[in-house]
Amino acid sequence: MNFGLDSEYAELTSVLLYKPGPAISDHPDPSAVQHLAQINHGKLTGELDKLIGTFTVLGIDVTLIAPSEDISDPSNYNMMFCRDLFFMTPKGAILANMANETRRGEVSHAARTLAQAGIPVLHTINGEGRFEGADALWVNEGLVAVGVGNRTNMAAFTQLQAVLGKQGIDSVPLPSTQRATQHLLGSLQFVDRNMVLVREAIISPQTLTFLEKQDFRIVRIPENLEVRNRQAMNIVTVAPGKVIMTAGCPETKEIYLDAGIDVAAELPISQIINGSGGLACATGTLARSRC
Repeated sequence: MNFGLDSEYAELTSVLLYKPGPAISDHPDPSAVQHLAQINHGKLTGELDKLIGTFTVLGIDVTLIAPSEDISDPSNYNMMFCRDLFFMTPKGAILANMANETRRGEVSHAARTLAQAGIPVLHTINGEGRFEGADALWVNEGLVAVGVGNRTNMAAFTQLQAVLGKQGIDSVPLPSTQRATQHLLGSLQFVDRNMVLVREAIISPQTLTFLEKQDFRIVRIPENLEVRNRQAMNIVTVAPGKVIMTAGCPETKEIYLDAGIDVAAELPISQIINGSGGLACATGTLARSRC
């Protein structure tokens, strides 16, 4: 199995996804499983099939987590947000220890799938450490930024720092305490070696200063309805300067095009949004070409 990466923007070659079974449609209280409304399973799987098809057309290998055979398993409801479950390094994966108690069991399903695929697990965040994968982002091949605050704590950062340090990779904690999104990934997205998107209304001043010092070209995305309600900045970078994004977001798409970003596909994701996530959340990145 192709695995390993050291950037957020190089050519994407392998991903991990999850398609839940039909039992999730029957939950009497969607809010209890962190969905905004009743789950339409047929529509949700249709959206995920379009995502799988898009990756396949782009030459990206797709590995699926097998659905839980236990229909009462709470993992079924949010495991489609695979980005949260692990963080990939050049030598293998670091597994999460979810801050959200409802989601803690999901990690074991991801661990099983990675093992079946022959992908090494270097470490599982443990003890008092709380870590979700969308809080760790590659700044460059030698540096990882970790959002600390909402879903990831300093106890987890210390563990990440130690594991990454063994590979000669530095790490830096950045504040992730905004309420409009739960993870660092929700406030910034690296789309090329020297280009980053930021949600200008919510990104922390400290993080913005950090990016400026790293000499990134910063593309500022305004806090409009497309970003807030349609996950317009919750994009997947599939190659340098090339992304897939939510359909029906013309204002944000125009910003991307003006910045020189190629939009490879626009996908409808109303049911993924219903789970309070977007395309980046749904995509566990297993491999990219090396920088």
